[in-house]
Amino acid sequence: MDGSHIARRRGAPPAGQRLSRDAVLARAEQLIDADGYDRFSLRALASALGVRPNALYNHVGGREELLDAVAERFLAELVLPDTDEPWPEWVRTVAGGLRAQLLDHPERAALLLSRAGGTALGPVVLRRFVDRLVAAGVDRAIAHLGWHLMLTTVVGTVQQERRRGKDPAGTFEAVLDVALRGLVVAAAAAPDERATALLAAHRLAHALP
Repeated sequence: MDGSHIARRRGAPPAGQRLSRDAVLARAEQLIDADGYDRFSLRALASALGVRPNALYNHVGGREELLDAVAERFLAELVLPDTDEPWPEWVRTVAGGLRAQLLDHPERAALLLSRAGGTALGPVVLRRFVDRLVAAGVDRAIAHLGWHLMLTTVVGTVQQERRRGKDPAGTFEAVLDVALRGLVVAAAAAPDERATALLAAHRLAHALP
């Protein structure tokens, strides 16, 4: 038994040397879509890739880092359109685009909700969303709440639709309409202390300006 054979047994097999981070993340996405976010494991991923679990650590730091990366890849596909439509309709457009993404990959809904804020890209997307509303005259604290309102509305209705198998009553549109009407009322009122406190806490947690 030569030294190279021993070295391969201790680490990744030769096939693992052909892996890339992108290939690892892409296969992880497929497993999450097929089996669910909660049941995802590095051992299952390694088996699907035909490598030993240790080989994955050449490309990701562990399960938590990998899941953050999957959430970030999903978030990178979210379109924030550069249009001059009224801000409530712009939020509706963003929400509709996010919903379409999640309907294609419903098992990533909980992953997005729980991990988007902890990724490097999450605060960037949030800031772009908030800046768009602020430019339209919305108080920054209310705009910040608007992001969370949009995200939870979309994720919640997608998860509900996935369990039921369909959305015959147009739940998403009805819920989004009510949410947007409430957001418009909040934007027209005096700044809300709770919204301001939440924004301050978010800035502190993510070291934002």
